[in-house]
Amino acid sequence: MLTIKNSRKQELPDISVCHMACFPSSLATRLGKSYVQKSMEWFLVNPNRFLFHIIRDGRVAGYCGGFKPVKPGDGSSSGMLQHAFSKAIKGIIFKPWLLLHPEVRSHYPFLWLNIKRKITGKAKPIKPVSTEKPYKQFVGLVVIGVHPDFRGSGIAQALMAEFEKRVLELEQNELVLSVKKDNARAIKAYTNFGWKIKEEQDKTYVMNKFLVKEPENAR
Repeated sequence: MLTIKNSRKQELPDISVCHMACFPSSLATRLGKSYVQKSMEWFLVNPNRFLFHIIRDGRVAGYCGGFKPVKPGDGSSSGMLQHAFSKAIKGIIFKPWLLLHPEVRSHYPFLWLNIKRKITGKAKPIKPVSTEKPYKQFVGLVVIGVHPDFRGSGIAQALMAEFEKRVLELEQNELVLSVKKDNARAIKAYTNFGWKIKEEQDKTYVMNKFLVKEPENAR
């Protein structure tokens, strides 16, 4: 029997264990459980974000997290890293070779700005956001995973159905995610769930899905 639960802070350790089992070679996993747990906490501190998980046989069998951006530049990757920044630094101190990891190298400017801010106590001025055009809202699928022990048992379908339910509760229609181009298994799975490639970037595809008929101006 499957039980879908809204994730709470006290359940993040078990969700983190599931995440690390799903993605054993990811940068987050290599940074350690404390980092994974803190980054997952990002979903719990804002009403525009959500995290839920599925319990089966007393274990976390899968989890999913999403958010509704409220302004241009409101990103999940940078937001999660910002929230768990101190844990990321501790992870790198204990594993300094991770400084050479491609994902860490891509964040060098961000890491330096945050280190400088913590030392000086001064934050970088925020550039004003233009309001000339209305901001097109959507809900981003940020994290999703099914524990290897429970794959092929309908967990993924249950997670995706619940995610779409949350999107409708936020009164949104478009779902968006980013996936690495070399992750053929994930791309195939998303395609089977009705997602389409919306945009090609350097190393990733942006995929989307509409829960009702796609509006003409979105094509």
